[in-house]
Amino acid sequence: MVLFFLGSCVQKEVKVFCIGDSTMSEYNLEEMDEKYGGTDFPRRGWAMALSAYLNDKAEVRNMAVSGRSSKNFIAQGHWDKVLNEIKEGDFLIIQFGHNDEKSDDPNRFTEPFGEYKENLIRFVKESEALGALPIMATPIARRSFNEEGLPIDTHGDYVTATREAAKEAGVPMIDLNKMTMDYLSELGAEDAKKLFLHVKPGVFENLPEGLEDDTHLSKQGACAVSEMFIEGIEKSDSPLKKYQLANKPECYTIIK
Repeated sequence: MVLFFLGSCVQKEVKVFCIGDSTMSEYNLEEMDEKYGGTDFPRRGWAMALSAYLNDKAEVRNMAVSGRSSKNFIAQGHWDKVLNEIKEGDFLIIQFGHNDEKSDDPNRFTEPFGEYKENLIRFVKESEALGALPIMATPIARRSFNEEGLPIDTHGDYVTATREAAKEAGVPMIDLNKMTMDYLSELGAEDAKKLFLHVKPGVFENLPEGLEDDTHLSKQGACAVSEMFIEGIEKSDSPLKKYQLANKPECYTIIK
């Protein structure tokens, strides 16, 4: 009992802050089950799985918010909340793009090589001023395939702008867009459904016709993207690699 108590109180050395959109954010599992009428609704943001790949000296603070772009994440005060909490030596993972693309919504839309890129660099500079260690990630791919069965990159210039922003800011960049695109190509359109929010008819009472969502992740998808992120960290010069588990759980390799 004493050993268990001591083991459960390991001092956290750093926090790993995550900012982004619904592909990354936290979800209340009980609320989702109540909303859709069932148990274990599978929607997850990939940062929900990240702690499984880090040791007990790192605490994940998932502050990504569903529906947010880099623009309204700032405008609605979410970024200020991060700045009020983040400290020297903490990490900041930045992944936007999905909602910045929404050209019909002036509250969210940003030009990729204009405001979007500027916001990413702002996140870096303002967090670095507090001693934090930022990491950028390109937006994950959607499950979108062409007639030849090849995945389609739906993010276009936002991916390029993210890469440019990371290079200009001098911070590590994990190319989740390329990694997820490559994996979708390997899986094919049908098996790729396992990564996304596809629910069969009748499983949840309030979804009698089921659900086919090719943007948001399933439990397997969240786990897969977290594993990809950690693989990217291993190849980067980010000090975050110090906090990864020696024997990381395998997730997306099971789907192959």
